[in-house]
Amino acid sequence: MQLPAPSGKTPAPDGLPEGISNAYWFQVFNSASFSMVLGMPMMLFFKHLGASATVLGIVQGLPALLNILQIPAARFVEQVGYRSFVLRGWSLRSVFILGLAGVAALPASVDALTRVALALFLLFCYNFSRGISVCGWLPWITQLIPEQVRGRYVSMDQTFGFGAIVVTSILAGFFLKDNPGGSAFAVVFLVSFLSAVGSLYYLKRIPDVPVAEEARSRSNEPVPWAAIWGYRPFQRIVLFNCVMLAGWAGGGVVSVPFLRDMFAVKDSTFMFLTAAWGSVYMVGVYFMGKQVDLAGSKPLLVNSIVWQVAHFGGWGLIAAGITPFAWWTLAIQQTTWAIGLALFSLANTRLLMATVPVMGRSHFFAIHSVVTSLVSGFSPFLWGLLVDSSKGWHHWIGPVHLHTFSVIYVLIMIVVASSLFMLSKIEEPKAMPADDFFNEFFIRTPVRAFSRIFVKRWMP
Repeated sequence: MQLPAPSGKTPAPDGLPEGISNAYWFQVFNSASFSMVLGMPMMLFFKHLGASATVLGIVQGLPALLNILQIPAARFVEQVGYRSFVLRGWSLRSVFILGLAGVAALPASVDALTRVALALFLLFCYNFSRGISVCGWLPWITQLIPEQVRGRYVSMDQTFGFGAIVVTSILAGFFLKDNPGGSAFAVVFLVSFLSAVGSLYYLKRIPDVPVAEEARSRSNEPVPWAAIWGYRPFQRIVLFNCVMLAGWAGGGVVSVPFLRDMFAVKDSTFMFLTAAWGSVYMVGVYFMGKQVDLAGSKPLLVNSIVWQVAHFGGWGLIAAGITPFAWWTLAIQQTTWAIGLALFSLANTRLLMATVPVMGRSHFFAIHSVVTSLVSGFSPFLWGLLVDSSKGWHHWIGPVHLHTFSVIYVLIMIVVASSLFMLSKIEEPKAMPADDFFNEFFIRTPVRAFSRIFVKRWMP
């Protein structure tokens, strides 16, 4: 039986509510915008200003740290309404993007330290408004999308989002290649502002969902945070995410200094590399959307960890001089990261949506985001300190070159691999056993696809 869509909307034939296409287009413009402000261009801009790895760690950690604002903001979501709450925060943060473009456009007579300070302040303001408003997004979408098609929705949502990131990265790469310098980043951030304005148009058109009177009245009651954290299935997912994100933080901090300092990789090349793994990611989540609804989340998460271990281990081999820094090794690295991240993002989001109870949903999502964000926020800072404090250290063991970057990539690989232990504690009753998933995904599905093509082409 098909569930009715919220707000009196009749579901589309695929089970998704009417008007959901606006959410996809919102994701296109939103992803294009934040990929420039919170992604590689901002890291490259700070590196252009001469920022250290510790400062880069702060830049990477700010969005996560300020997600702690979701805790006090969560009680106001039901009072204001989901769409209104998110719309106000998204509108405010767009203003700060324009300020960042102004900082990048400052003349060379303004010293780099002043520009770093101004950019950090505006980034703080941007992430402050984002940290408050983002707590309304997942409760809104979880109530809007029926449970049996959430995997499909997440798949399409991320396909549209990463499609925008790929296109944006390619265009930014060509632009930065032909226009090096601080003024080029001003143009990039201005485009980010215009994209943010476009996202607001579609955000206003996403179907809203009514807030139940019971939920509205409960929003004024004291929140039982201890009871929320004590819900064991939810707690285990949070701890699993914390271990994974601690490893990712190291990869995010070390990538720019590693490739810039050791191989003199240009800004435009960084953007092309982002586009490369984003393209593979986009294809991956599109084809895995239905699979995760059938198989469950845990089999995909196991797969994700395997791919990520291979990815960070690959960077370790390149850093140690065991494998060369070449286009074919870069292709392997971008592919392993894209597949690992696609599997994780799709399965982890679906698992969280299925585990969080209906009552107190906003607070569950808020505490998940805050706890994981504290890990994501402080970890880059610690990884950055490790990079800066060990700079210049190196040691040869035969042909193997041990130095700061090669050792850190091994440490990241160990942290990510250890998340398998936390994943084993998570219970998902509807999940397909891992052996059945591998058989279905890698053997039966390709065979069925080949059979359909063969029959259609050669049989009368």
